[in-house]
Amino acid sequence: MKQELSSFLTRLKQQLELIEKQMLELLDASSIKESRRDRYVFTPNYYWGEADEVQRRLQMKLNGAYSTWYEKFCLSISNATEEIKKEVEETHEFVTSWIEKKSSFGIPSTIREAKTEFKEKIQVFYELINMLDNGKKDLILVLDTNALIKVPEWSQYSKVVRQDKYTIIIPPTVLGQLDRLKVMHHDANLKEKVSSVIRRIKGLRQQGNLLQGVTVNKTVTVKMLAAEPNFKETLHWLDPSNEDDRIIASVLKVQCNFPTAIVVLVTSDINLQNKAEMANLPFLEPSEEDV
Repeated sequence: MKQELSSFLTRLKQQLELIEKQMLELLDASSIKESRRDRYVFTPNYYWGEADEVQRRLQMKLNGAYSTWYEKFCLSISNATEEIKKEVEETHEFVTSWIEKKSSFGIPSTIREAKTEFKEKIQVFYELINMLDNGKKDLILVLDTNALIKVPEWSQYSKVVRQDKYTIIIPPTVLGQLDRLKVMHHDANLKEKVSSVIRRIKGLRQQGNLLQGVTVNKTVTVKMLAAEPNFKETLHWLDPSNEDDRIIASVLKVQCNFPTAIVVLVTSDINLQNKAEMANLPFLEPSEEDV
């Protein structure tokens, strides 16, 4: 399965542009009313007009897209200063308030002014995405267990990605699965394949530090992740007791550590592919031609 591959930051920016477009569509379908003045009651000068069915559909679509995007965006700025995080939170509150059309004193007098203000407010998001972009577009492949068994030769992944220079990362969950398969699986042929993969990995330790990365075939670097992901710092729907979810969380962590890199999960597992798609992670599947 071949996909158009892009970096985490590129996808975040593209999705933000779509959210901006959808918000402007919602504003075009909306109205702003002037409040009746009462000198004894302190109320906003303007308020959103009542939402019709068209607006409510747009709100539901936009609310889902934005909440999903914002959770992933927050992963990318997990190391930001408290000042930046505060500015992001304030912008987030503004966006959600306008999607839900909550009453406030910040509502402008016209839809045209509202569209201009929304564009200005979300520049905070665009600026942070641009700030994180260091221009490096390295290719990182995170391999799952079945990919390693199917394609055990590191250089063969050049056929999967159609280029020769890349970094391979193996998560700790995958190493644990390999150890269990070597000992517990009833299929002798599979156990031998798994043992061969483990021997290849151990052989790399003779060449250097796998946590820092070992270069093989001159253009391929192989690395191991030392620790399982922290589930307090990942997508809320991932379950730490589920091995597929731990692999997805590991890929997300790699992605956030290298936001400008193209980070790709390599797997033939349909369930893992589905979860990768839900997490907005690119994935590739090695075919028989790649073996």
